[in-house]
Amino acid sequence: MRRRSHLFAGVVLTVLLGLSTGHARAGAQGFVAETYGQPHQLVAVRGTRRLNLVCLGQGTPTVVFLSGLGSGTFDWRRVQPAVGRLTRACAYDRAGYGFSDPLDGPADADNARSDLHALLRATMPGRVILVGHSLGGLYATLYAEAYPKDLAGLVLVDPAFPGQTRAIARAVGPSAARKLAGWQAAQIAMQEECVVLARRGLLSTPAEAGSACLDNPANADSDVHRDINREAITAAYESAVESELRNANLADASGRTRDDLEAARTRASLGSLPVVVLTHGDGSGLPGLDAGQLAREAAAWKAGHDAIARLSSDGASIVVPQAGHFIQLDQPGIVIEQIARILAKARR
Repeated sequence: MRRRSHLFAGVVLTVLLGLSTGHARAGAQGFVAETYGQPHQLVAVRGTRRLNLVCLGQGTPTVVFLSGLGSGTFDWRRVQPAVGRLTRACAYDRAGYGFSDPLDGPADADNARSDLHALLRATMPGRVILVGHSLGGLYATLYAEAYPKDLAGLVLVDPAFPGQTRAIARAVGPSAARKLAGWQAAQIAMQEECVVLARRGLLSTPAEAGSACLDNPANADSDVHRDINREAITAAYESAVESELRNANLADASGRTRDDLEAARTRASLGSLPVVVLTHGDGSGLPGLDAGQLAREAAAWKAGHDAIARLSSDGASIVVPQAGHFIQLDQPGIVIEQIARILAKARR
């Protein structure tokens, strides 16, 4: 497995999202290092614990970006600068990621939502537009359900959704589901090993330079490569990823994850909130499935996205051609366009 390259796991049984490789640098040389490779505004949330907030531009409503599991603020490098020319655009490191302090408890949906609520209350008066990728999309959806009056819109980029583990398992059938469960177990076991190595301080040693816990093969953008490895060697980051991975994917006897159970406690309507759900359209899917299973998995994934869009009377579910799971890197113009459309609605 690789963790920081093209591991396409956002489509479910694992949401451990590797960082996309081979994408061109956005903006001038050094943009990633200057924008995402150092702390910006460190905001105290729920006590003295701090979250790192990176904002570009000015205006209202603010657009707030949520990254996927294992990913970082730099995943928005091809979108955030353009949105920052339209309004204030902010990305943040979840607890344990980047320059943010770790949680004392589990990295689950409830804590992600509570942290985001505290962050927005401290820094962003008025309504915001949330833009969430993969697991960040699940967190954004649950936030919208809990705090609808806080939002002016919601853009979900190939998002995870409640019940996806069970939905995919049912779609692909028992044999393939067992195969995927085995793959998931291997992912978790490797992540546990990454936590152990990080706690021992070994990921920064030459002996572990080729570790799958790090950015191997290296991202084509050297600044992204350095930023990934800067946080990947830390126990806080590896522990946060391990906890998010378990809570988003490890199902109980009923097929539900911890995040699923927490999601069930929130309201299930978004009223007339403008919502756009973008689905990857390049035909990629989970590993080890035959053509029929892949088709059924894709149908279940799209059905989950359609269900989110139906939570709002102003919801749309759109397939993005020639885009993999990282739509914001493969087709950033589509993401920018949808954010701009909701921004225009909010300003009417």
